[in-house]
Amino acid sequence: MFHFKLQAVLDYRKLLEEKLMFECAEAKRRLDDEKETLQRMRREVSDLVLQLKSRGERRLSAPDVSFYLSYINHLKGEGRRQEGVVSRIGEKLEKKRMELAEAAGNRRVLEIMREKRFREYKTCVNDREQKELDEAAVLRSGGGEYREEADSYL
Repeated sequence: MFHFKLQAVLDYRKLLEEKLMFECAEAKRRLDDEKETLQRMRREVSDLVLQLKSRGERRLSAPDVSFYLSYINHLKGEGRRQEGVVSRIGEKLEKKRMELAEAAGNRRVLEIMREKRFREYKTCVNDREQKELDEAAVLRSGGGEYREEADSYL
């Protein structure tokens, strides 16, 4: 029966890789959510600018214009902050992807070692079985002649 001595290490590396895959997926989901938030903010700024232009055709009071402009500036500031959030999460995602690639490589090294050991084991088992078959064939063929010679002496 084949037994790989580093099976526990291989199992641990597989578990680590699965954990990193989950973390990458979670980071990707969060990045997508934050990008959507950023897009929503940009659309809102764009909509407000269009509203201001369309209302500007009708005379607006100075407080109304001031309100629009301050809110637009506030949203632009929030957009810059959100861009920073998106950037940081993107960097974290890239770092997780690199960790995942390294973990996959480490797991693959052990799997290659396991496959090599298994091939060596199969070769050894096949050689041993062939040797046993050869010995049995020799005993059958050689053993029969020996008995005949022993019978002729009697």
